[in-house]
Amino acid sequence: MALPTITLDDRRFDQLFAFMRKQIDTSEWVDHNFSDPGIVLLDLLCWVGETILYRADRVPDLHIAKFADWIIDPPEPVTVQLTLTATLDPTRTQDLTIPPGTRFATDFKPDPNTQRPRRYVFETIEPAIFLAPKSPPPPGIVQEVTVTARECLIVENETIGTSDGTANQTFPFRPVHTDLGLPLDHPAPVLLDFVRRSAAYDPNPRVTISGQPWDLQQFLLTEQSRTDPANPQSAHHFMVDSEGLIRFGDGTFGAIPPAGAPIVCTRYQVLQGPDALVAENTLVRLLDQLPLMPGETLTPTNGDAEGGGGVFQPQDRLRQGLERFRRPFRLVTESDFEQVMLVDFNEFQALSGAPQRILRAIALMNRKPQTPQQQTTGHVTLAVLPQLTNTDLDEALTQTGANAPTMIQKQALIDLPASLGAKIERFLDKRRLITTRLHLHSPTLIPISVNATVFVARDRNIAEMTAIMEQELRRFLGVIHGGFDRKGWPLGGSVYRSKLFRLIEDVDGVDHVDTLALSPFDPNGDIPLAPLSLPALAGLSIVVVRV
Repeated sequence: MALPTITLDDRRFDQLFAFMRKQIDTSEWVDHNFSDPGIVLLDLLCWVGETILYRADRVPDLHIAKFADWIIDPPEPVTVQLTLTATLDPTRTQDLTIPPGTRFATDFKPDPNTQRPRRYVFETIEPAIFLAPKSPPPPGIVQEVTVTARECLIVENETIGTSDGTANQTFPFRPVHTDLGLPLDHPAPVLLDFVRRSAAYDPNPRVTISGQPWDLQQFLLTEQSRTDPANPQSAHHFMVDSEGLIRFGDGTFGAIPPAGAPIVCTRYQVLQGPDALVAENTLVRLLDQLPLMPGETLTPTNGDAEGGGGVFQPQDRLRQGLERFRRPFRLVTESDFEQVMLVDFNEFQALSGAPQRILRAIALMNRKPQTPQQQTTGHVTLAVLPQLTNTDLDEALTQTGANAPTMIQKQALIDLPASLGAKIERFLDKRRLITTRLHLHSPTLIPISVNATVFVARDRNIAEMTAIMEQELRRFLGVIHGGFDRKGWPLGGSVYRSKLFRLIEDVDGVDHVDTLALSPFDPNGDIPLAPLSLPALAGLSIVVVRV
C-alpha cells in the first residue's frame, strides 16, 4: 500500500537549502560554494531536516496514543468525604469495623439523559473503626469517623471474547450504556486501583478463562509474570493496558489462554465522570449488611463530591490532555502554587458545581505561618483569598462610613472555611513534592485610616475631584486588584506615605497634596504590616481645596 501524502510540510532539500542560504549575512560570509565548510554543514542540516519532515506525518496513530498516555493524566474517579456517625450499644465489647467496599447510595431520581430512575452508589475505600465503649459503659456512645468513598458502578459477568490461542491477545471491555444508565456517547473508563488492593477489598477487574480465575497484574513484563518453561500455563496473569484493553501474555511473560476458551470479565467498575458529582447529604442509603447490635445505628453524612476530571471523549482526549499538560502539575515554585490555585482548582470547583472560587493565592516558600520571617526548609505557607459570596472583596474591604462592614465582618469575608481548606489540602496533596509541608493560611486584616488635604486646579469641581481621589485610593489599597501593578496588595506590604503622595498627585487636576496622615503610623509616618497581613480601609477623609 502506498504511503500517505505528506501534508505537514512538503518542502524538499533544494527548497530548504535555498531558504537557509538566504539567511546568511553576506557581509561576513562571502564563500557560498560547497567547498566551504559552513556550506557543507548547512547542506547536512537541510538533509536531516528533509528526512524529519518526511517522517513527520508517518507516525502511526497507535504511537500517538502511546505518547499521549505518557503525558495525559488518567481519569480521576469521583470521591466524597463521608462522615459516619454511629450510636453504639453500651454493652458492646468488640470494636465496630466498617470494612472498605461498604456501599452507600443516593435515592432514585429520573436521569435527565434517559428519563429512567437512577441512583449513584459510592463505596468506602478505607475501613472505619468505632471503638467499643469503655467500662463502666455510659448511657450511649456516639462516635464520628470520616472516610473517603468512591463512585461505584459495577459491571458483572460480561463475556468479552474467545481466545484464538495466539500471543498478546487483547479484548475490549463492552459495557452496555443503556443498562448502566449512561448516555450512549459517554466514555466509560475502567477503574484501576493497585494502591488500595487487598484480600478484603479489590475493585479491579476480575477475569476468568473457561471458568478459572486469572490474576490481574500491573505489568506483564516482570519476573513475577514469567512462565515456567516446564509448565507454560504457570503464570495465569493478565493486565489492563493504557488503552483500556485486557491484554494477555506471550507465553514467556504471562500465559496464553488456550484456543477456544471463553473469556469472561466477572466484575469491573467504570467511571462516570462529572455525572457522579453528587451534592452534600445525598448519600442516605446503606446498601450492605453490617454487624450492628439491636438498637445501634449508623448515619452517613457526605460533603460535596470531588474529582471526575480526565474523562474525555476519544476525539477530545489528546487536545484537552495537551492543554492540561502545558500547566504545572508538580508544585515546585511560587508561581506553580499560585497558578494551580487560580486555574486548576477553580476549574475543579466549577466541574463539581461548588460555588467557592479562589481569587488570589500567595505562596511563601520555606516559611511557616508561625514564624514567617524565619526560613524553614521544606515548608510552604499558602495564603488564600477565597470568593465565598458574590461580594466584591476590594469594594467591601475598602468601604468606610456608617454602612460599612465592621472589621470582624471584613475578616470573615476572607477567612478560609474549614471545609474549603480541607478540600484545597486534598487537591494539593497529590501535586506537592513528597518533602513539602503545606500550610494554608488566611491573611489578617489590619485596619488603616487615610486623612489628606489636597489642592486642585481652580476650574475643578470639588465633589467630583473628591470622588475620583477616593476611588483611586480604594482601588490602590485593594487586596485583589490593588497596587500599582493591579495584581493585589502585596502580602505583608507596608503602606508608605510616599506612594500615596504619588498616587494622588498623578490624578489629573491635582495641584499638590498639602497634608497626608496615616493611622496607625510608625516614626516615619508609614504603616508597617505584619508578614501575613493585608490592609483594610477603616477610615478615609480627603479635604479638597481649590488653588
